[in-house]
Amino acid sequence: MNPIHAEPVPLRGTRLTDELVDEYLATGQWTRRPLRTLLSDAAAEVPDRPAAVGYLGSDRVDSLSYAELDELAHRYADGLAALGVAAGDGVAVMLPNQIEFAALIFAINELGAVYTGIPIAYGEREIEVILGRCEARVLVVPESYRNVEHLELIRSLRGRLPALRTVVVADAARIPLRAGEMALAELASSAPDEPPDPMPSSMSQPDPLALCHIGFTSGTTGEPKGVMNTHQTLYAVLSNWARHAGGEQALGDPMVNLVASPVGHHTGFLWGVLLTAHLRGTAVYLDRWSPGTAAEIINAERITAMFGAPTFLQDLLTTDLAGGSDCPLRMVVLAGAPVPRDLPDTAGERFGCYVCPAWGMTEYGIGISCAPSLPAAAQRTDGVPVPGCAVRVVREDGAATGYGEVGALQIGGAGLFLGYYQRPDANAEAFHDGWFRTGDTAMLFEDGTVSLQGRSKDLIIRGGENIPVVEVESLLFAHPDIANVAVVGIPDTRLGERACAVVVPSGAHRPTLPELTEYLRERGMSTHFLPERLELVDALPMTSSGKIKKAELRNWLAD
Repeated sequence: MNPIHAEPVPLRGTRLTDELVDEYLATGQWTRRPLRTLLSDAAAEVPDRPAAVGYLGSDRVDSLSYAELDELAHRYADGLAALGVAAGDGVAVMLPNQIEFAALIFAINELGAVYTGIPIAYGEREIEVILGRCEARVLVVPESYRNVEHLELIRSLRGRLPALRTVVVADAARIPLRAGEMALAELASSAPDEPPDPMPSSMSQPDPLALCHIGFTSGTTGEPKGVMNTHQTLYAVLSNWARHAGGEQALGDPMVNLVASPVGHHTGFLWGVLLTAHLRGTAVYLDRWSPGTAAEIINAERITAMFGAPTFLQDLLTTDLAGGSDCPLRMVVLAGAPVPRDLPDTAGERFGCYVCPAWGMTEYGIGISCAPSLPAAAQRTDGVPVPGCAVRVVREDGAATGYGEVGALQIGGAGLFLGYYQRPDANAEAFHDGWFRTGDTAMLFEDGTVSLQGRSKDLIIRGGENIPVVEVESLLFAHPDIANVAVVGIPDTRLGERACAVVVPSGAHRPTLPELTEYLRERGMSTHFLPERLELVDALPMTSSGKIKKAELRNWLAD
C-alpha cells in the first residue's frame, strides 16, 4: 500500500504551498513538533501524575500514570509495527471512551501513521464510508458494545474493504477470532520478529509536516468528508487556544478533564486526549453520557474542566451538581453547536465556574472563543478570534459586511485543515483565495466579538427576510417550560419558508404556540421572526457529539 504522503511538504494540491509552510515555520506558528512528544514530554516531566482514568458507567475501572500511559503507547506502537504499519499507513480506532483509546492514538502517531477515529455510535453506512475513504490498514474495535456486535459487523464489511489487513479486537472473549484478527491485549505484547536497525536521530520521530490525522465530519447531511490535518495544524489549534483561555490558571492546575464527548469525534480527540497531555492534566474517560453519573464523577474525581456541546451542560443543570456548594468545575467550554445566550450566565452561577462559549469544527478545532480575560458581556457572543485564526464575514458578493450585519463566516490560518481527503470537488467548493468557507453565518461587532447565527443551510428565509434562528432558539431555551428547542424551516408556497419550533417540554405543562409567541413578543422579538408552527417531542435527534440533527427534523416535518 502506498503511503498517503510522500513529500516533506505533504499533499501538494491542497491549500498548503511551499510559501505558506515557510511562513508558518519562520513566524513560529509551526514548531516542527510531532504530537507524540505531548505524551513523551509529560511522562518525562510528571511520570507519576495520573494521566488517564477510565469509567465504565459509574464504575472506575482503571487508571494510568503518565509513565504507564507512555509505556503502553510504546507497546502498542511495537505491535502495530509488527503488523506492518509504517509511516503514512492508515489506522482506524472505533472504541468507546477508554484509556486504551488514548494510548492507541499516541502509538499511531509514534509510527508516523495516519489516525482516524470512528464514533462508537456510528452505524454500518458511516463505518463503511470512513474505512473505505481512509484506506485503513488496521482497525481497532470492541467485540461488542451496548448490544451492537461490532466484530460481526466488521466481518460483514471486510469483503468491501480491500485495504483492511487486520482487525484488532478489544475485550475479545466470547467469539473465537479468525485469520486477520487479533486481541488488543496481544497487540500490546507483540514485537517485530527482527527489530529494525536504530534510526538516525533525524529520523527517530515522525515528520511533523506530514499528514497524521483524517477526521471525518459528522455527516448530518450527505457523506462524511475526511478532514486532513498534520501534527502542526493540530498543535497550532490546541496551543493557541490554551494560551487564549488562560492555561492551567483557568482550567485547573493540574487540569482534570472530563472526556464525555466521543474520542472518535474531533472534540474528544483534540480537547480530551491531546489538550490534556499538553497541559499535563488528567483525562477522565466516561464511556457513555449519563447526567447523573457524570455529576457523581465530577465530584468524585474533582473535575476542573470539560468540553462539549451545550447539551451536556444543559443536562447537568438537572442534577444535584447545580447549585451545590462544592462543585469543583473551573471552566466548561461549549463548542460544536449554537450556545443559548442565557446559558453561560445561568450555568456559570449554578456551578460557580466560567462557562466559555466557543466556535469550532472538525476543520478548525476552535477558532473563535471567549476567555476569562474578556469582558463579561462577551459571554453573550461566541467570543473573539483565537490568535492564529484569521476571521472574516462577507456578503454574497464577497465584500466584507458591516458591524452587526449577518454574512458568511470564512477563516484561515496555520491551524486550518489541509483539505478533504480524495474530494477535489469538496475542496473546490470549500476554499476561495486561501479562505475556508465554513458554511456558518455570523456577525462581527466593533469590540472584536463574533456572534454565530447558525449554519447557512439552516437559515430560514421568510418572505425574503432572514429569521435569526439562534436568537429565537436562545430566547425559547430560557422559557421555564422548555428543556430543549430547535427552530427549523418548513416549505411554504407563498412565503418560501415559515419557522417551526420543535420543543422538548421541561415538565408536565405542555406549552402552546400562542403562549410561546406572546413570550417572544414580550422580549422584543419581531412578529416576522415568530415561529408559526409548534411541535412537542420527548427528545431531539442528536449526533454522538451532541449536535441537533436539523436535517432529520426538516425531513420529519416535511413527511
